[in-house]
Amino acid sequence: MLIFVRHGLAAQGVEDLDPGLAETGHEQARLTAEALKDANAVRLVVSPLRRTQETAAPIASVLGLRPALREEVAEVFDPSMPVEERRNMIGPFMRGRWSEQSDTLRAWRQRAIDALFELGNGGEDVVVVSHYVLISVAVGAATGEDLVVPVPIANCSLTRIEAGPQGLRLIEAGATGHLPPELVTGAAQALAGR
Repeated sequence: MLIFVRHGLAAQGVEDLDPGLAETGHEQARLTAEALKDANAVRLVVSPLRRTQETAAPIASVLGLRPALREEVAEVFDPSMPVEERRNMIGPFMRGRWSEQSDTLRAWRQRAIDALFELGNGGEDVVVVSHYVLISVAVGAATGEDLVVPVPIANCSLTRIEAGPQGLRLIEAGATGHLPPELVTGAAQALAGR
């Protein structure tokens, strides 16, 4: 089983390409770690960006696992993209479909899916701390959905997907029951305008 955790609320928006967590994000991460304390995870895979590493720290402590940084589960956007360009493209991209995206973005999606199959192929539980789009890719691959963002994925929500010979199978997407309502953030942003 792949257990995805979206990073906690970041301290900055698109202006900072690699922000850490806001105070709220740290509290979300702590509560998520507590919710995962009984998970039978044998691996913890983390995007190399700061907000995911800070989210993963309490999870690693609770599970007694060392985080493995993997580029394949990192943010979809090129870190060298100028802020203004990123700001202008993010809304239309996240409201779009993969079939409408550039060859570069579709290739990124395929690399992500291939990595998820590799991570989930061992039959053991793996926690993956990542980003909205990567988790959306996993949900889309599991459900056959072409939307870039098929479901809302809140900060520090939990998404569970089984990986097997027949492909990916969605168990639950964007679960936030472990967070109090005032700490559920970031779910609706990408779906605005739909």
